[in-house]
Order: sequence, then C-alpha cells, then structure tokens
Amino acid sequence: MKKIILSLIIFGLFQLSYSQKKELKTIDKHIKAGEYESALNTINSIKTLVDAADDKTKAKYYYLKGMARYQNGNGSFDNKILSIKDFNEVKKIEKSGTKIYTAKIDNIFTDLFNSFINDSRTALEVKNYKNSYLNLEAAYNVSNKDTLYLYNAALVATEAKDYNIALGFYEKLIELGYSGISMNYYAVEKESGKEQVFQDEKSRNFSVDVIGTHDSPRDEMAESVEIDILRSVAAIYKTQENFLKSIEYLEKAKLINENDINLILLESNIRWDMGEVDAYQRLISKALEIEPNNVDLIFNLGVVNADKGNFDDAISYYDKAIEIDPSYTKAYLNAAALILEKEGPMIEEMNSLGMSTADYNRYDELKIERENLYKSAIPYLEKVYNLENDNLSAARTLKNIYSALGDTEQENKYKVIVAELENN
Repeated sequence: MKKIILSLIIFGLFQLSYSQKKELKTIDKHIKAGEYESALNTINSIKTLVDAADDKTKAKYYYLKGMARYQNGNGSFDNKILSIKDFNEVKKIEKSGTKIYTAKIDNIFTDLFNSFINDSRTALEVKNYKNSYLNLEAAYNVSNKDTLYLYNAALVATEAKDYNIALGFYEKLIELGYSGISMNYYAVEKESGKEQVFQDEKSRNFSVDVIGTHDSPRDEMAESVEIDILRSVAAIYKTQENFLKSIEYLEKAKLINENDINLILLESNIRWDMGEVDAYQRLISKALEIEPNNVDLIFNLGVVNADKGNFDDAISYYDKAIEIDPSYTKAYLNAAALILEKEGPMIEEMNSLGMSTADYNRYDELKIERENLYKSAIPYLEKVYNLENDNLSAARTLKNIYSALGDTEQENKYKVIVAELENN
C-alpha cells in the first residue's frame, strides 16, 4: 500500500513538471511572436505551479516574465521597471547554480541602462524633471554600483521641488556612505558632438577603440559631494520647517568643513526663521570674514541692526553695500525708509507742543530737523528712481518730500512722473 501511494506522488510530480514545461513553451512562443499580453496572462496563470518548482524552472519562468515586460526594449517605463525585478530574481536563483540566463540579462541591463540615461537627458532638456529623475533612479536600480545616478536623481528632484522624493534619494545615499569621489570616464559621441559619461573605462574604450562611435576620451576625478548631500538634506528640512532636523544635518556637515560658506549661510537663515537674531548676526559676520565684499550679507546686517533699533549702524551697513554695488536698489530703499522713520516721533512731539514761547522755539527746531531729515533721504530715493524709472513708491515719496520742503519745481516734476506711472 505504501509503494502505491509513493508511486502516485511521483506520478503527480511528473504531471506538474510536464504542465510547467508546456506552459513555459507557450509563453516563449508568445514572446517570440510579440504577443506580450498573452504571454503575461499565461505567466500569471501558472504562478502557483512555479512556486513549487525547481530552480531551473523558476529561473526560466522569471526570465520569460521579464522578457514579456521588457518587450525587446519597447515596453512601457513601468513594465521595464518590473522587468528589472524579474531579471534580478533570475540572477539571484542562478547565483549559486548553472547560469543559463545571467549573461543575456547583463546585456539587457546594459541596454536598459543606456535607455534610461538617454530618456533622462531628453526629459531634462525640456525641463520634465519628474521624468528625468525617475529614469535616473531606474538607471541606478539597473546598476547599483553606479550611485552617481542616484545622486543626480536627487539633484533633479530637488530642482523639481519634489522634496520628499529628493529626501528619500539623499538619505539612501547617506545610508550607502556615498561620497561622490570616483573616476569618471568621458568621450564625445561623434554623431551628436556631445560629451557622454560612461559606466566604466572598459565600456568607454570599447566605444572609442572598437566600434568607433566616440572620440576625445578623457578621465576626471570627481570631488567629494558628501557635504553637499548633508547640506541639501538640511535645506529640505528647512523648507518643511523642521528646523531641529535641519540643524542636525548641518552639524554633521560642519564636521567636514565648518567654514563652508554655504553651510554658514544656510544655518544663518535657519536661525533667523527660529527667531535667533543674535545667532543669525554672528553667523553673517562669520560669513563676511570669508567673503568681505558679499553685498547681500552686508545688507542683511543692516536689516538686523534696523530691527534691533540700531539705526545708525544699519544705515552704515546700507552705505557700505551701496559702496560695493552702486546699483543695489534695496540698500537705497532701506536707508531712505530708515531715515524717514525718524519723522514719526518728530511729528508727534510737534503736535503735542503748546502756545508758549519755548514751545514755539522747539517747534521751529523740530521743523528744521524734519526738513534736514527729508533732505538726507532725497539722494537715496532719487538714486532708486534713476535705477528703476518705474518705481512708483520712490516717485510718490519724492513728490511728497519736495512738497513739504516747498520746492514747487521738483514737486511738479514728480507729480507728472507719478501720474504717468499710475496710468501705465
């Protein structure tokens, strides 16, 4: 009785194996005929049978599944991505056994890699950033050693402002310990005249020396981008107002180079957003030690001092910014605004004075101070208007100032200018 049962089991296994082979042959025929949907339908129908099959059968199954999705290079982007998973499953199965399909898959992966890179480049040229970084990610998935493409995907996703996607890429790079230090291999494609980067020296030399599609080969050692990655992550967290996370990554970056100007500026902006004005000012001052003629930094110190009520220091910084860049409109505007801000307390005091001789005398003093105030603001405002002839705010302020000073000629001049700007 036991022998009969054993015999039946063996027969059952034979039937199962026969069915698998039959169906796999059918799938192969569909693929060769370009009937990919039919192939996939059959593939899905035998999934449960394959789970219990031997490695050889499994390898063939996943290879055919990948081919049905790859469609001789004509499959959709999503299908190509799925085919990579199928092909990798084959390589995993064949890793310790007979390699029937591995070499074929390696060739397919080369074609896929080049296809993804070309599609990414094309998408980037028309500013289709999403398509570009998805293809770059796919290129990395085909060849995990080419981490450069994951880094490029992160850069493009950042440019697209798809920050969560970019963050995922950057954090993967950090996990992998990617530094970007590597030898890059370049050659110029003869047909397009464009320089292209190759996966390795061997493939570059093959294109130059064997098939002759490229010339002008060159090698270039890429510098470390570790600090750039950490700074980018910090910047993304800043956009999300996750300032503590942002500072966490900045501190990691500062261990590499605490005097990196971009790190200092990013931290200064974060500290400002956090309301840490003193820390902001300290960091801007540090940045100016590195770039003493950075007009934006000098202007920002003017803003900080103005906010603190240090008006004379603020105007001094604005004047310094103007000295470095005479066309820096913001500095002229802020200086004028700061000067005219002093008018408020004067008017308030003038309105509060009584009818005594002392009050009349004080009124006259304040009137002269007010006029001098106006006169000191005029050069800044006229410079603004000369630089920006469409600046309605500057023109209106000048009209009002000249009216207050009793300068009818200049008042009428700016009346005409204001009217023209308001009608445009």
